[in-house]
Amino acid sequence: FTTTIHFQSSGINAEYGEFYTINTNYFIQTNLRMMLVQLLILLTLSASVRGEDLCAREAQCGGSCYATCDNQCGCDSSASVTYGGVCQDTGFCQSEFLHLEDCIEGGGPTCPNKMISMTQALELFTTYDYRIDVRSQPEWDEGHANMSIPTPGLAYHPASNYLDVIGGKEDANILVYCRSGGRAFDASLHLLKWGFKNINSFYHGGFPDLSARIKEESEKSSAHPTKNYCYVTGPSDICPTPLPIAHIKSVDDISRMGDNIVLVDVRPRREPYLTSFKTAHRVTNSKKKIVKFLSTVEEDATIVVFCAESTAAFKAAKRMVKYFSGKVVWIDNGGYEDLKEIRGLQKL
Repeated sequence: FTTTIHFQSSGINAEYGEFYTINTNYFIQTNLRMMLVQLLILLTLSASVRGEDLCAREAQCGGSCYATCDNQCGCDSSASVTYGGVCQDTGFCQSEFLHLEDCIEGGGPTCPNKMISMTQALELFTTYDYRIDVRSQPEWDEGHANMSIPTPGLAYHPASNYLDVIGGKEDANILVYCRSGGRAFDASLHLLKWGFKNINSFYHGGFPDLSARIKEESEKSSAHPTKNYCYVTGPSDICPTPLPIAHIKSVDDISRMGDNIVLVDVRPRREPYLTSFKTAHRVTNSKKKIVKFLSTVEEDATIVVFCAESTAAFKAAKRMVKYFSGKVVWIDNGGYEDLKEIRGLQKL
């Protein structure tokens, strides 16, 4: 930059040899054109990087609807979305968002995928890929489901603030709940705006009511503990540890369950279940066979049980925790066919 400083009264410009007279105390003459050019370059680069980051996100229209509903970064707008179609075509983010009562009664393009009643929550609780708890931190500390993700404040803040715990789950089937239903609905809208597809909002009560019902129904059942009960209370001397298939992205997600992984296949040894992993132990799902098998397993082992889908694996895992002091995990919402897709599992 070139700068010439002029002082009050008459004088000679030492740089250009010009005589001049001014009436101000002093001023600085700066090459503003150069400064503006450089500033525009910086702003362009900044906007370009931001646009690339947004468009790279696995969400409709590139990312947060707060930023890209007008498709300012030129993202592909041809793909359909479950909340009402292409963002630009439906004006999703420019729409007047429906209220909780409207979504319960009839639904609409700006509503969660499903509004979940207490009956549905009890029936489907363990079938969701993830359960998101949007209550405050003190409420979470008072009691929470073991298999849930805490996102305090999501009802009031954009989902982009929580990508450290929910990022990469945009396509997952998710249940959102709070204490009574209102915050869960507001949080669901924030998730939709970021591009989450399958959001289910629990409106008929909240976690305290749901937890009490789950425990009550399980304790009355001859099958106690139920899967719902174990998802809420966590691993214990009667509950094995669930590992939903949606949580397994690589063999590392199984390896981190323990240092000494023992795979156990409890499918019956008949067609079409004759083939299994080379390292997997085939164990019949009966008390006698399970006790015999456990006598051969080291105490520091982590047993990972699977079957064709999950029911038999849960039953076998429940039997195992009664007679084994180590960790017992069962693969839920999936089984052998899903595990075959995971590279490196044979090396466990």
